[in-house]
Amino acid sequence: MQDKTIATAAPKRTMGLASASAMLIGTVVGASVFIVPGQLAASAGPAVWLSYLIGAVVILFAAFTFANIGAIMPVSAAVYRLSVSTVNGTWGFLYIWVFAISSIFLMPIMSLTVAQYLGVFHPALNSLFVALAVVVISGVINAIGMKVSSGFQNILVIFFTVIILSFIIGGISNANWDNFQPMFPEGVMPVVTGVVATYYAFAGFNNIIELSGEIKKPGRNIARVVFLSLGVIVTLYIGVALAAVALLAPAKLGVDAPISVAAMTLFPKWFSNLIALSAVAASWTTLNAVMAVLSRQIFALSRSRILPMAWSKINRSGTPYNAVIVVTLLGVLMTAFSDDVMKFVNLSSTYILATALVAAVSSLLIKKRLPERYANAQYKLKGVWFYFFPIMVLVTSTFFLVLAVLEDPWMSLYSGILLPVGVLLYWSRSNIVKKSGMSVEEAVAEAIDAETQTISA
Repeated sequence: MQDKTIATAAPKRTMGLASASAMLIGTVVGASVFIVPGQLAASAGPAVWLSYLIGAVVILFAAFTFANIGAIMPVSAAVYRLSVSTVNGTWGFLYIWVFAISSIFLMPIMSLTVAQYLGVFHPALNSLFVALAVVVISGVINAIGMKVSSGFQNILVIFFTVIILSFIIGGISNANWDNFQPMFPEGVMPVVTGVVATYYAFAGFNNIIELSGEIKKPGRNIARVVFLSLGVIVTLYIGVALAAVALLAPAKLGVDAPISVAAMTLFPKWFSNLIALSAVAASWTTLNAVMAVLSRQIFALSRSRILPMAWSKINRSGTPYNAVIVVTLLGVLMTAFSDDVMKFVNLSSTYILATALVAAVSSLLIKKRLPERYANAQYKLKGVWFYFFPIMVLVTSTFFLVLAVLEDPWMSLYSGILLPVGVLLYWSRSNIVKKSGMSVEEAVAEAIDAETQTISA
């Protein structure tokens, strides 16, 4: 017999506006903010800030689309459950399949980045051992509960935001404006092609939507979280790009740690150590968010009976602890074999775009398939905007996907091979689910009803 407690228990809504915003900011602003703006400036010139501005406009389409989804479907693994509800179980599973593949590479990348930056303070540290320890500690924090996890996230996001803003204010206040002339030394095209890198820098807005089941007053807060966080993230990236060029000529920023090098021209040496600590904090907050999101997706698949039901058990704090354990073991495995795994890291960028495509298609079907949920949502896209933003996500994601294929055809071939593997895996499991007398779609509908009952709690 099925355990009704397992089938209907829902995660607790513990994240308010500030905590959810910190979770999203910490997801998107990783260690790359200390590297990519400077290196892009070396190739694109002083107008690198324009690449980030264009990238922000492009990601705005996704921001509106995901805010719409989160407010209408305020549950864990919201995009998966929306995709199942509007299309079918196969479409929903493909979303999690490509999302998981795009995300699992972030665990070794972020944990190893933490280890490398900690090596600045203690060169004798074994990077792999430290990285494995970081994954395990992150898993323990996540298993304890979202309240504890988001508490750490809040502190570290505030810390690295203060350091980045200090760099921005100091750099722009003491700018050498000659560094901005000429604005386009290599022409406009390097600035345009730089948008590809900035698009990936802004990617990750769907992460917070996957945690919608743990956000308080989601109908009101989810849209606020998305747009407040977007404003902060854009300010940090554009600000760093401007401050780096203000302090150092673009040609000198093509180094491994450009922001640290630029900071040394103005700030005392201890500030460079703070930048290294900020990179540690930013890397961990991304790792923390990825582990939280992946565990909720495993939780949702378990509730759909695609994965063992035991993986959806939650503890007193409302955390799917078994799912967190699975994600932690996966992170340990990916990190332990990172030398081999990272050869396929470009799969991540291809599948990030695929997640946006799946979400956009599902979003376009909300009115038709879920008219009641759409009508009752506190926040929703209306009129022409309901179609405009998802369609623009389809257009821009397809454009970047074509660029990714052209840049790395072999990796794209691997991506294509893995898609039917995911479909076959889903079909084999869904056939087992059917024998229980309930379809995947029915199981998802039951779980959505159980979790939406917690909104007023």
